[in-house]
Amino acid sequence: MTLRLGLIFSTTGSYAALGQSALAGALGAIETLQQHDAHLITPVIADPGGDMAAYERMTREMLQGGVRHIVGAITSWSRKEMIPLLERHGGLLWYPCPYEGFESNDHVVYLGASPNHHVVPVTDWIAAQGMRRAFLVGSNYVWGWETLRLARDCLTRRGVEVVGERHVPLGETTPDHILDEIRDRQADCVVDSLIGPSNTSFLQGMAARSRADISPVQVVSFNQSEADLAEIGPAANGLLSAGSFFEANASDMLRDAARRHAPNGRVSSFFATSFAAVEMIVAAVRSAGTDDPSSVFRAAVDTPLVTAMGSMPIDPVLRHAMLTPRLAMARNGRFEVVQSAAAPVAADPYMTSQTAGKFRATPASHRKLRVVK
Repeated sequence: MTLRLGLIFSTTGSYAALGQSALAGALGAIETLQQHDAHLITPVIADPGGDMAAYERMTREMLQGGVRHIVGAITSWSRKEMIPLLERHGGLLWYPCPYEGFESNDHVVYLGASPNHHVVPVTDWIAAQGMRRAFLVGSNYVWGWETLRLARDCLTRRGVEVVGERHVPLGETTPDHILDEIRDRQADCVVDSLIGPSNTSFLQGMAARSRADISPVQVVSFNQSEADLAEIGPAANGLLSAGSFFEANASDMLRDAARRHAPNGRVSSFFATSFAAVEMIVAAVRSAGTDDPSSVFRAAVDTPLVTAMGSMPIDPVLRHAMLTPRLAMARNGRFEVVQSAAAPVAADPYMTSQTAGKFRATPASHRKLRVVK
């Protein structure tokens, strides 16, 4: 059978680099799979350009046109626009991006990192470094609001004071007054949940200030990846980022696919997760003998596939993938993994196991992350 696979990514607009990387990963997987077997995959591609109305329209057109599986959406805002249409038409979205949690829908498979994969390891790391004054800055939409809300809670439980919080409109450059506040409030670390041009301008502004009128401040991110690392340039040096996958973890096959398909030739978590999503869909369709979304989801759960990212079993109830949390430091345009879980960790999208007692009582010797040498 021929599988018509929807790919909805904003490859233009304010977060185009992320969409371009994710789309490249999906196309790289399609090419690789069709080189090795006769399974036919016809990609149906749409670029909403970051416009929420376009996400809704394009999703409707795909589903009404017979597409039953979509890999796509970058932001939670766009995913939430798509869900009512998926529910109405019986489609299934394979969502490949890190997100803020607190969602589980029967028409979505969540393959990106949940807050226990990114917020918890980063805030653990901040506390372990002895930092005590954090400033929070994020994009002004659901990802920024919710990740910083969780960061505030996690940091407070770990004895770190949050000395300020600011949000920047999606796609706009970061204003200087935020940099002034970070200096004036003597933050020793900044939690950065900005995306796109806002993130680039912020990191470049911080680097310029560190050479001028403020002491060096550690910046940490929940989602910075190789998708737009080169755009930031030397200003990214020293940035700590959380992710389920970095280029350092990629096989030669994945690197080759990125060189052929990604505009910047780099493997990012967005690239790798979209690649893995296509692998999982094709294997599950083959196993189920149909592209019926319910049957395909059951097949994906019952027969876990070792993907290009490794093992990613899917929880049959929460519908989230198990992932390997990692922390990496940006140096000279590359990420070097400095900590990694020994094995995939179950997603905890509702943070039900992250209690105050567990935050305080877990000794360093029992933490799931290990130092990578």
